[in-house]
Amino acid sequence: MRLNALVRPAAIYALALVVLCAIVTIFPYEYFDSDSSCYSSISQKLASRPLGEWCAPQWWGHGGNHGLFRDHPPGIFWLPALMVRLGVKGNIAALCANYIYLLLGLFFLFKLTSHWTNAAFGWGAVFGLVVTPIFLQYLIRANQEHPLNLAVLAGAYGLSRSGESWRYKGLYVLALVFAVFIKGIGALTLFFLGIVYWIIISRKRTTFRFLVFSYGLALAAAVIFEFWFWQITRTNFWPSYFLFQKGQTLKEMFNPFRFIYSFVWYAARSLWFSFPWALMAVYGGIRLKAKKLHVFDIPLMKFLFFGSLVITLFFSLFERKADRYIFSVYVFLVVLGVFMLLRLKPRLVQFIADREKWLPLVLSAVLIIFSLLRIYFHLHHYRFIRIWSR
Repeated sequence: MRLNALVRPAAIYALALVVLCAIVTIFPYEYFDSDSSCYSSISQKLASRPLGEWCAPQWWGHGGNHGLFRDHPPGIFWLPALMVRLGVKGNIAALCANYIYLLLGLFFLFKLTSHWTNAAFGWGAVFGLVVTPIFLQYLIRANQEHPLNLAVLAGAYGLSRSGESWRYKGLYVLALVFAVFIKGIGALTLFFLGIVYWIIISRKRTTFRFLVFSYGLALAAAVIFEFWFWQITRTNFWPSYFLFQKGQTLKEMFNPFRFIYSFVWYAARSLWFSFPWALMAVYGGIRLKAKKLHVFDIPLMKFLFFGSLVITLFFSLFERKADRYIFSVYVFLVVLGVFMLLRLKPRLVQFIADREKWLPLVLSAVLIIFSLLRIYFHLHHYRFIRIWSR
């Protein structure tokens, strides 16, 4: 019975993935954002290189650049390049990879939230995220946000169940290593979440030792990659990468006025990109407190709230700012907002639960419809809208 319950939604999502990939294959799509264009172009060229050289992609003339690509670790290129080798059309392989990361991210969002509450709440969190500005903006992209979001959600889920078995501990480690090769310094998001989890939820020595062990394994993976990179190029990767990332990033790290400005800037981004759920989280928190109900009676909510705060504070230290740096914060705020709504409107929980059987199909249909609309507006009404850009 349980096997059938898993097979049916898995088959629905597999079919949805095929349809989504067919959509970006059939309908013309032009890369307007520089990151997606870069990653797609390099992935296509990397696909023709021997696997042993996949540690060291080059610019191959993209954007007039030449030489080794060391702006980020090469993990973002590997799945699209593999898909090209398997016969996927070159210029849409990265878009198809994005859909895989997106669907897996939604899966782990559901698993994380339903583990701490129930399936109805998990579905609420999934559908809540799908209708946010940040999700719609990154629905069809070829950059790092969805794979990193997948790593964060899978890691958070593995960490939340790490006391049960080594399978979940392994999931956290894999998510951490995956984040290192996708985003490099962005893997610190999972590092901070691990510390927050230990302080807020676990407070056990065994958890702390596991976290130290996990960070050691991630460091070991980075060292192994460095040897691989050296064998192919006879140059270093990580020193060059950190030198590039430093640039202007650390210029004003200890400027308190700049820090406050950046924090407010990210807070404003959070209100918009997770709309309406960040506002619902604030409103719901006030209402629940007025009713003398415990806002943080579920540990996950404390974990997500303080995790969001720590991540935002960390990225506020740096001179460089970008909406995407705190992508996971928007997701966490969605969960908090949906939680507040369902606590205030408990009838919605039953409404969702009564229709749970059909929700995988509904979710797939929504993603397909949104993708078609996203392509239309992308091609005909695309604009870079910069409100309070810096």
